[in-house]
Amino acid sequence: MLGRTDSRLRMVAILLVFAVIATAASLRLGYWQVIAADELTAQVIEAVNSTKVEKTVRADIVDRDGVLLAKTSSYDSVVAYPDIIEPEAHQGLVDTLGALLDLNSRERDEYRDKLADGTRWVRLEPRITLKQGAAVADAIDRNLLPGIALEPQAMRSYPRKGGEPETNLASHLIGFVRADGRGGEGVERYYDDQLTVPDPGLVDIATINGAPPGLDAIEPPPLELTIDAKLQRQVERELNTARIANRAKSASAIVMDPQTGEILAAASVPSYDAEDYAQVASEDMSKLRNRVFSDQYEPGSVMKIFTVTAALDLGVVTPTTMIRDQKVLEFWKHKVRNADHGSEGNLSVKDVIARSRNVATAKIARKLAPRSTQKAAHRLYDLWEKVGLTGRTGVDISGEATGNSYDPDQRVWVPVDLANRAFGQGVAVTLPQLARGVSTLVNGGFLVQPHLNANGELAEVEKQRVLKAKVARQAKGILTHVTGSLPWYAEGSLIPGYEIGGKTGTGQIWDSDEGRWKKKRFNHSFAGFVGGRKQEYVIVVRLEEPVPKYVKQGRIPLRIESYELYQMVARATIKQLGMKKSKDPNAGRPIIGTLAARTLDPNRNRAALQQAKKQAQKGSRADQVRNTKNTRSTKASRTNRAKADKNDAADDGQARASGGGGT
Repeated sequence: MLGRTDSRLRMVAILLVFAVIATAASLRLGYWQVIAADELTAQVIEAVNSTKVEKTVRADIVDRDGVLLAKTSSYDSVVAYPDIIEPEAHQGLVDTLGALLDLNSRERDEYRDKLADGTRWVRLEPRITLKQGAAVADAIDRNLLPGIALEPQAMRSYPRKGGEPETNLASHLIGFVRADGRGGEGVERYYDDQLTVPDPGLVDIATINGAPPGLDAIEPPPLELTIDAKLQRQVERELNTARIANRAKSASAIVMDPQTGEILAAASVPSYDAEDYAQVASEDMSKLRNRVFSDQYEPGSVMKIFTVTAALDLGVVTPTTMIRDQKVLEFWKHKVRNADHGSEGNLSVKDVIARSRNVATAKIARKLAPRSTQKAAHRLYDLWEKVGLTGRTGVDISGEATGNSYDPDQRVWVPVDLANRAFGQGVAVTLPQLARGVSTLVNGGFLVQPHLNANGELAEVEKQRVLKAKVARQAKGILTHVTGSLPWYAEGSLIPGYEIGGKTGTGQIWDSDEGRWKKKRFNHSFAGFVGGRKQEYVIVVRLEEPVPKYVKQGRIPLRIESYELYQMVARATIKQLGMKKSKDPNAGRPIIGTLAARTLDPNRNRAALQQAKKQAQKGSRADQVRNTKNTRSTKASRTNRAKADKNDAADDGQARASGGGGT
């Protein structure tokens, strides 16, 4: 009202306020445009030019032949927005969705309850089929489902079935993907960054300087593994058979190329379905543990071959050096005995390993440095280190264990420690460590890098010589002597036509809850190799806590022994990798002259010995004839020389008589 006397003052005050605000805004704008212009421009350019990723895509995983092992699949879920849906429309929506998704009465009631909840967003159906998705999408397009939408979801799937029921292939090795899209275990976790790339379909490509070049070409290449899917599945089957037969806690195996370090198979059972890992974890977390790479255990007599290798390397023994076995070695309060508490007297080094004599092996370890236990410990540990039995192997998978070998530089070994560790007690290893160690003996003395990525950095690591070829050859020969000289090993491990060698091990298990060694429960292992015409593979198997038929002194028989499980895996390796038989007619057969040949192949053994005897006799007769000829030749030579000397003397006499001195 113009008649009011305070209206003009109010107008002036308002104008003053606006003037102050305008002045402040102008000053601030000037600061932005003049003082901070360069900094702000750079921030804007950086923000706009940056590729804004909403989601990522995950690369497939395939085996060495391109067989698909892991992929990311897309599917739709049905969601609703109840806060924008009228209550009277609920029943019509439920009826329509019920017909499209074939819902029963209970499911329809659940849908009605969710719609009546009044929340802003709710998931009605977590996953529908492609056919159902197409039908719902068509209904949405025709406005038959107001407030309903399809929400795309990504799910990591593992399409290959494992060798154990209700599992996927190589679940421990491949691992799984968590709900947040990150790798959970195994290769999925180790190569998480390599497997995950920006999704080109969900990228903001608006930039000041134009779209990033080559964006449309973003398509992650598959991660190619070294494993063979067919072999992996068969190994899982064999392991499951042995585990069930022996009522073992677990069974594990690894198959590796000793020349390249490529892992062809790595499995343990019980396994699991990686697509249902969360449920598995809630029921039995131990099923997720990758026992091949994450378990370290006391191997027992498998380690004896490496003790002998150390002695061969130092030149203190040969495979035929005789060692006196005895019942017991005493170390103050401690005693070392053979498993059977007996003695077998004098044995060659190769028979010490074949017959798995603890006391004799401890004596071989003493020979590494007879006057110093600590020096002997260093020399044995140095051999372990050379062939890859200490520390992680560096294989490209998450959760690899280190083993426990007690470096003598950090912990003094007393004499009983040297004895025990020489035959595999008081030391812990992993299957990859054993595979790497045996590979060094099989491939001529080279240390290789175990790896799973066929095209990764580890595949480029060159092998290095760590043992003399002669030493590796001798150690490999001892492994073949083990399987070819004793009937139980020969029958359970040999495969005619293929070179077979290896060593068993039975290790005690410490019960941390009870604070003592478990009774009548052991880890049973076999580490060896199978060779054909041009291919060789190292195989290491482990049975964890199998239930033996009975336990007697020196005897713990299983329904399927570790060397028999090895043979099962070796046969699968031969078949699936197409190994051709060796050209050696004696490959995979008992060694002539041994107890194995006399027991399992007596006719061949008898014939071979008779043939050898005939050849020896023939050689002896030839030597006699040669010696007779040499004797006659010598006598004739002497006679001829005598005649010549006599004639020369006569000539000299005639010359002297005639006074001649030559012409």
